[in-house]
Amino acid sequence: MLSLVHVLEWRAAVQPDLVAVSDDRGAELSYAALLNTVEASAGAFAAAGVGPGDVVPVIARNQAGWVTAVLGLIRAGALPAAVNWRLAAPEVTALLELMRPGVVVTDDDCAALAAAGAAPLGVRLLPGLGGGGQALPPARPADRLRGAEPALLLHTSGTTGRPKLVPLTHDQLIGAVTFMSLEVPEAAPGARHLSALPLFHVAGLANLVYVLFTGGHLHLLGGFDPAGYVDELASRRIQLTQLVPTLIAAVTAEVSSRAQRPDLSNLIEIVYGASPIRPDALERAVTVLGCRFRQNYASTETGPLPISSLSPRDHDPARGRLATAGRPSLGWEVRLGDLGEIQVCGAEPLPGYWNDAEATAATLTPDGFYRTGDVGTLDADGFITIVERLKDMVITGGENVYPAEVEAVLAGHPAVADIAVIGIPDARRGETVHAVVVAGPGLDTDELLSFARERLAGYKCPTGVTVVEELPRNATGKVLRAELRGPFWAGQDRRVS
Repeated sequence: MLSLVHVLEWRAAVQPDLVAVSDDRGAELSYAALLNTVEASAGAFAAAGVGPGDVVPVIARNQAGWVTAVLGLIRAGALPAAVNWRLAAPEVTALLELMRPGVVVTDDDCAALAAAGAAPLGVRLLPGLGGGGQALPPARPADRLRGAEPALLLHTSGTTGRPKLVPLTHDQLIGAVTFMSLEVPEAAPGARHLSALPLFHVAGLANLVYVLFTGGHLHLLGGFDPAGYVDELASRRIQLTQLVPTLIAAVTAEVSSRAQRPDLSNLIEIVYGASPIRPDALERAVTVLGCRFRQNYASTETGPLPISSLSPRDHDPARGRLATAGRPSLGWEVRLGDLGEIQVCGAEPLPGYWNDAEATAATLTPDGFYRTGDVGTLDADGFITIVERLKDMVITGGENVYPAEVEAVLAGHPAVADIAVIGIPDARRGETVHAVVVAGPGLDTDELLSFARERLAGYKCPTGVTVVEELPRNATGKVLRAELRGPFWAGQDRRVS
């Protein structure tokens, strides 16, 4: 029996005085203080009526309080659900309808969003990340603190535009960080980590568990600003950090622009993923930042253990591997299915989607392999190259956008006769969302973009509109997105949508 609570208790026992987590709001907790705060948080949640098995959404920015709230909910036997605070209120409501929570935990920054999302369902808010009070922690929920039990829920959506919940078990989280700690020997007690990746993302969450498991110190940023991030890297003598490609480019540009180079001599490794990075941009980052790089290819559905990893050694341009996603990680079997789709299977069956047998059956093969939706190749040395996506998902700046979800919103505009959403190249984000529209009477493209911004998270909104007479379709009426994408991707080195 091993859970995240057991990991924290172990660290607090063997290294109580080491700093575990700090944030840009001024909080700093040692491992002993973190454990005490988690116990107090569990007591506060129990006093507020939260019980074992309750699903409790957490809508909050990165901060130490997010960590203590989520671990406190786990300690109380509840099932926290990490919610993307960039969603629009109707999107939050749709998620809450799936979760059916009794309460929503939020912070001051996200209170208005949480209130607007919860109001249609009459769900009660617990502000201040549920803190406060002197209640004793509840009885230990032993049956919930087991490896095979879900530790928390993340959320995603699909090509249907319907949101789905993905449970991550304690075993998945701990197994993943065990693998990562073998790969990075510098991730030792006292190692200094920096993260601006949202904790509601699988990468940000995995990084948190990774640091706690290895006894490191994680400094959390509530947002990303290139100048501020570089200053933190230098002043805190950061050794290990995680970024997405768009942020790597921003950090590289910031360092290059300074008349006096910041001292990044302590920086050992940057792990990146979430979307492809152009080889030329990566080569520039390696030259400017002077540290190791490691690419992880993963998905929310497969959890925190990367499907594959491109090691620092294979980031040497002379090896010709920069366009690949590396080799499969220890713990995954990778194969190519129909049409070259990348499919993966681990030692334990994937949990699938929370309370959604239909969606789980659609994404898992009969023999238990997860269909990634990515088309790729496997070379003789085992390196995976991602060529195309079967799914229509757009990855923009590390965020997943599902065309059907955006199309459903834009189709509600009275001047839209027909609509298709695609991903097109963007130098900063990798891809950006683009709408291809058949216009009805009175269409104003600027007004259509405003219409989208009022109803969707910013990263889901189209950044441009192309008006066409009709959409290309096959014999069954399905939009031929490849034909729409073709002109935009012509001449690109790596086609990602």
